[in-house]
Amino acid sequence: MLSTEKAVSIVDYDAAGLSPPMSWNLDFKRPLIFIAAVGLIVFAMVTVFGLRLSNFTYYWYSPYANLYSIAIAGFIFSRFLFSLLYRTPYDAHITPKVSIIITAFNEEEAIYRTVKACYDIDYPADLFEVIVVDDGSSDGTVAETRRAQKRWPELKLEIFAHNKGKREAMAAGAYISDGEILVYVDSDSFVKRDGVRKIVQGFADPRVAAVAGHTEVANVAENSLTRMQQARYYVAFRVMKAAESIFGTVTCCPGCFSAYRRSCVMEVLPVWLNQHFLGIQATFGDDRSLTNYLLRKYRVIYAADAVATTIVPEHHKQFLKQQLRWKKSWFRETLIAATFMWKKHPFAAIAFYAQLLFPIIAPLLILRLCLWLPIMETDLISPLLYLMGTVIIGLMFSAYYLFWKADRYWIYGLYFTVYYLMFLVWQMPYAIATQRDNRWGTR
Repeated sequence: MLSTEKAVSIVDYDAAGLSPPMSWNLDFKRPLIFIAAVGLIVFAMVTVFGLRLSNFTYYWYSPYANLYSIAIAGFIFSRFLFSLLYRTPYDAHITPKVSIIITAFNEEEAIYRTVKACYDIDYPADLFEVIVVDDGSSDGTVAETRRAQKRWPELKLEIFAHNKGKREAMAAGAYISDGEILVYVDSDSFVKRDGVRKIVQGFADPRVAAVAGHTEVANVAENSLTRMQQARYYVAFRVMKAAESIFGTVTCCPGCFSAYRRSCVMEVLPVWLNQHFLGIQATFGDDRSLTNYLLRKYRVIYAADAVATTIVPEHHKQFLKQQLRWKKSWFRETLIAATFMWKKHPFAAIAFYAQLLFPIIAPLLILRLCLWLPIMETDLISPLLYLMGTVIIGLMFSAYYLFWKADRYWIYGLYFTVYYLMFLVWQMPYAIATQRDNRWGTR
């Protein structure tokens, strides 16, 4: 189980130049918060089991919907169970040469702070380098990077004359790097001081090709949308990635903060750069795609104690565009991974294929429950039970966040659950239908 000390306060907001989130007096209230969180988790689990019991009792009245409900509840509980078995990579006291690569496009407001956070890390100065690759920015990003270069003359800078895409920028950084380990950091992300030292420990295992770091929300206090993303990020990493990491099958190393063994990256770099899907060159989902290429042959793990913060969308339009783009890359790369994930550990394989089906089936099931049954069969109970079960599962995720983080943002996990049902779940059919549309979508 994860250390409470690590989980309660793991974001170095001073290093990022940001304000810390609002929180309670933890020394005084921590025991009460933990008791309340455990109580909510137990309540949620008992309620969900009670609701799922009806899925068994009345199974043949609606076999497909009941099977889905039973399966998704089992999947979620399995993620929690495996996440409790997760351990961070042990400290092998290794300090390989590291190349920190920042790919930037129109990030003039954040790029200097990102570079500063990279140079402020607790790592031997002669064993790391920082590289910025500007992907044809049209704002003041290059000027800000040159300002950083005056402060740190050893900073390497590669400037594209025009926008080529993040994948090309990542590859350019890899080609000019000298490090044994490539650490990729987004230009609006800020690495914690000990983040690099901790993320490289996973490479003590020669079977590991990539390590996903842990990401928190830098602008969490901005509004309800950013707070919702903070709760979602935490659970996505500390539950979902932690569960995958046990089997070495983390399916996406996020661009915010991840590390790769350079020799492994160079093996797949040409084919990754020229990836095509449905006859169209892949121009987004670069981090998930690179992870996929490495996952075929190597282990990919998660380091919960290697932390960075990142600036997330603050407006709903921007957020929804980001989510649509992520769903497009998720669908493409998950289909590709489905061709080899059966070779992995049986538990990992079963969870992977279940996770492939659930988001695709969900819109159809919700339409049936919320429209077909009430209108055509005057069944108002089934949709109410489904909505109740979904909200209760959201409460369980929120309580998990409360247990480990002990701050007031825990309630926004419920907000995310409702937001998902109202908006995000319906993006999947559109993402599938528009796979050939490669526009970036967020700018």
